Amino acid sequence: MLRRELTAALADWGAADPDRLEAPVEQALRDCSDEALAIAVARLRETEHDWGFHPHDPVSRRLSRLGHGLVMQPGSELLGRENLELAHRRPVFFVANHLSFVDANVFDALFASQGQREIADRLTVLVGPKVYASVTRRLASMCFGAIKIPQSQSRASGEAVMPRREVARLAVETLACVAERHAAGDHVLIFVEGTRSRSGAMQRVLAASARYFEGGDALVIPVGLWGTEKLVPLETERVTASTVHARAGRPVDAAELAARARGKRPVVADALGYLIAQLLPAHYRGVYGSVPDGSEPAHAAAAAFSS
Repeated sequence: MLRRELTAALADWGAADPDRLEAPVEQALRDCSDEALAIAVARLRETEHDWGFHPHDPVSRRLSRLGHGLVMQPGSELLGRENLELAHRRPVFFVANHLSFVDANVFDALFASQGQREIADRLTVLVGPKVYASVTRRLASMCFGAIKIPQSQSRASGEAVMPRREVARLAVETLACVAERHAAGDHVLIFVEGTRSRSGAMQRVLAASARYFEGGDALVIPVGLWGTEKLVPLETERVTASTVHARAGRPVDAAELAARARGKRPVVADALGYLIAQLLPAHYRGVYGSVPDGSEPAHAAAAAFSS
């Protein structure tokens, strides 16, 4: 019964017809206990109300990797693997552009399937409240550690809009939670634009993103994603088989970047935007496809770390 419910969730998402999914789901979950399956289903049935950190669910991780393996077409690839060596020895921050609700799952699936499972297994992702809005999104979010955070008020819409005082309080708690997970050895993934791009082109990185890397010896690895906007297009919850890519850039010492930006958060944020954009095909670069007046300091800071 529990396996049937989990299979149905994958089928509803569009991974394959239920009949075709029965055998691979059974294989993926063959050594999962009834207790583990029951915990997964219980979490799947109800929204994660609490803010802060939610650990990954082993059953959901297997299902996510299975489902994405079925829908990522041949040619899907993780590029720049040579830039991930340090992440095998110490925790890092990954910063990426944002195109769809499954970006973190694609990140996880590509890393896990292309020789970087050790990194994927230690992933914690900052996610907004909309991630828990449906069964399929909850299943996806349980694949990795997740820190539920309020969406930036400049990017929030609908039910994600919250009183500014509450957002400020939760922002302080989020910083502490991120620091705790990083200290525990997790790789923290942050989609620094604060929301999905509706055109595929990069939006300006939120200046507040720079807060996560201040102090200590943080190491940041930029990642460019493309093709995920076709995997789960806007205004749908169902998946369409597509070719997806992720490219990892050179590691960036956050303290050095802040020094080159003279400690100005907007400059740090835009420098990260340029570092991500250079990993992407030109038509995905958006606001970071050029250097308008006033952006020279950020572009120069990024250039010091360019591949």
